[in-house]
Amino acid sequence: MPHPPRLILHMGVHKTGTTSLQHFLRRNRAVLSDEVHVLTPEKGSALNALANAVWHYAQDAGSTEAVIGAARQMRNEIARINTTCLLSHENLAGAMMGTGELATLYPRLPEIAALLDTHLAPSRPEYVFYTREMSSWKRSVHNQVVKSNSYAKSFAAFQGDTVSADWNTLALGIDPARATFLPLENETDPTRPGRQLLGLAGLSAAQIDDLDPIEANRNQSLNQGALEVMRLLNALAPPNHIRRRISELVVQNQPLFNPLTDALAAHRKEH
Repeated sequence: MPHPPRLILHMGVHKTGTTSLQHFLRRNRAVLSDEVHVLTPEKGSALNALANAVWHYAQDAGSTEAVIGAARQMRNEIARINTTCLLSHENLAGAMMGTGELATLYPRLPEIAALLDTHLAPSRPEYVFYTREMSSWKRSVHNQVVKSNSYAKSFAAFQGDTVSADWNTLALGIDPARATFLPLENETDPTRPGRQLLGLAGLSAAQIDDLDPIEANRNQSLNQGALEVMRLLNALAPPNHIRRRISELVVQNQPLFNPLTDALAAHRKEH
């Protein structure tokens, strides 16, 4: 029986440029198709179903059976692909710190990988993670969970809750021969993100240089004033539909909050 094509699972993680990378992959999907079959988040897709099942499972809010069922659907789709297959979804690693009660770094990742190994067979997944300098990554994660996940604690409290986070523990329990860590700091061209990942998938530097670039700086963090407004709103725990509408106004009108940013900076300087 012939070996199945390579299966590369880009697991994110969150806040390591995944949104820009996926936009770049989608823009160049047709050009890449001879070398790499790309699957990114799409509404109603098998990949989205799998990532959603994993995201809930990682918070003890979902079942093993849901992950298994979604993985088998994904396996059936992969079976129709005859070239290297690259799946990219940041929720494949689970939920990020600050989501619900999570305060550790993707704690169920070894169990998730074991389920994927079993139920994506005969493919043998290669697990790829982008990492980022931990202190700046934590600040970005805190910004995101305040903006999107109703997190209400300050950054100082978030740092205290997540003190044990360490990239060296991220893939414990995963076959080290199939786990690759790519420093985000080594991505030098924001208009062609994911060069390291595409190189790992077999593309040459010249091939990557020929791909259609994107605009840089997608999914930007909130400024400090807007972040503080969202954090205080989260502490009030309004109904979701009200929070969503206020959040949209805050995100779209961040310059309004620059005076608050200046006031916060002055307060920190005084204290």
